[in-house]
Amino acid sequence: MEWEKANGAGGAGTSSGSGVPRGKKSGKGKIVLLVIIALIAIFMVSRIKGNSRDAKNSKLDWPTSGLATMLPEPGTDKGKVEINSDTAFSATLAEYSSSDYSSYVDACKEKGFTVDADQIGIGYAAFNEKGYKLSLTYYERKEELTVHLEAPDEMSTITWPTSGPGSLLPAPPSTQGSIVNDSSKLYQVNVGGMDKDAFSAYAAQCKEAGFDVDYSSGDTYYQAKNADGAKLRVDYKGANVVSIRVDVSDASSAESDAASSPASTDSSTTADSSIVTPEFKEMMDSYEEIMDKYCDFMVKYTGASAADQASMLADYTDLVQQEADWAQRISAVDESTLSDADDAYYIEVQARVSKRLIDAGVQIQQ
Repeated sequence: MEWEKANGAGGAGTSSGSGVPRGKKSGKGKIVLLVIIALIAIFMVSRIKGNSRDAKNSKLDWPTSGLATMLPEPGTDKGKVEINSDTAFSATLAEYSSSDYSSYVDACKEKGFTVDADQIGIGYAAFNEKGYKLSLTYYERKEELTVHLEAPDEMSTITWPTSGPGSLLPAPPSTQGSIVNDSSKLYQVNVGGMDKDAFSAYAAQCKEAGFDVDYSSGDTYYQAKNADGAKLRVDYKGANVVSIRVDVSDASSAESDAASSPASTDSSTTADSSIVTPEFKEMMDSYEEIMDKYCDFMVKYTGASAADQASMLADYTDLVQQEADWAQRISAVDESTLSDADDAYYIEVQARVSKRLIDAGVQIQQ
């Protein structure tokens, strides 16, 4: 299969601030951070309570058009439909018992939402054969069920770049995709027609291509750096769609710094990961990973239409909460108790996260 020329791609915006939490040495910054966290909590609680009241006080009329027609009727007249279009559906069902929820999950499965299914605790998520993604979240205490359905990305024939960040990677086996970001620092694309086996094979190819530094992997993801510091993240998103993201921000900065300043062996510039406490490194790496996901999502969210944002609400709420939890955890780090290697790595990760936020043009949501 030959690659053909793509129609074009967009880039990310810029921002004047980062919103990255600091450790206990930065008292003023910590106060600001706690205020931000409090505002986030107040906003989310008030929003959830408002939605809950609206749903309980509304009479539900299940739509006969839009994406609602792809879902089973919920068997209740209590609730509210927030959005129903050809690309997104969002609704809250009120006074819905746990048995009602279980029955609705079964009904959705009968409608074909069984592809790459994930059923954990209070939720169920799955795709159908056409790539439509269903997300159900059940709140047992409130007896409410939120229902979100979103259409798959529109994909077209793309060409794999021969310059810029994307050129560092091998071309994937499929030429069908949707470019999320294409700039001199970042290339991100969702590629269709790749099942889990194709994802695993592609991750192995990337590793062979040099992305084998500080790598970690799982059933649905692979992340690593190359020798120059370029960062790669490959995710299997479900429904035969793979997200590929390569960021050369750190690599470019390192090359620029090397060109403008004399060589130095000062160990305070970059932490030696071999002597960083393993538990501390794992925590900081997890923090950096969630902030990467946060930035990627916020870029997509802020550029989406109101209808699409409604369909992304569940993911938005989850990521904002995760970001707030991690911000509080990182701000609680007392740098005065860290070893030199741990402190250097702490500063190094904070700098990368700060730059990532600026390059993506997003900040902590207030």
